[in-house]
Amino acid sequence: MGQDKRTLDFLGLFVRHQQEIYAYILTLVPHVNDADDLFQDGMTVMWRKFDQFTPGTNFAAWGIQIMRYQILEYRRNLARSKCVLMEDSLFEALLDHMPAIQDELAARIEALRTCQGRLDDRARRILKMRYEHNSPVEEIASYLKVSRRHVYHLLGRINGVLLRCMRRTLAEGSRPV
Repeated sequence: MGQDKRTLDFLGLFVRHQQEIYAYILTLVPHVNDADDLFQDGMTVMWRKFDQFTPGTNFAAWGIQIMRYQILEYRRNLARSKCVLMEDSLFEALLDHMPAIQDELAARIEALRTCQGRLDDRARRILKMRYEHNSPVEEIASYLKVSRRHVYHLLGRINGVLLRCMRRTLAEGSRPV
């Protein structure tokens, strides 16, 4: 029973913060395929080390720290193959600035979640089809029984609503209380 709870605890935290962790990797790794591999490998390390995570602390920060070591190892392997993407000093400077970037990214992700929650069911379904399931516009048009052009119009309108909502949400969050 304890193992089941541990698994559920890990999965709950991981699902909640996976976008934030993956975005961190993408910021530092130029190739999406490499970022995907690092994410998978890092997730395995996170699971193995989950006993070291202190409940109630920042899971994303803990996971990002693990990913940081995965990325450094990735860079060492690249250096051995003589494929250096960025000088080490520049990369270290970027790593030093990542906490501030990560905080901003986390706020944006949370604002996006909040704003998506305010959309009606139809708009959420359209977004899910297009961006989560990567459904072609033709498929969405067929499902909705509208033209492709109308789907593009709907996506533009929904994205505009999300953008305005996120700007407002982020501005409200930056005001002193």
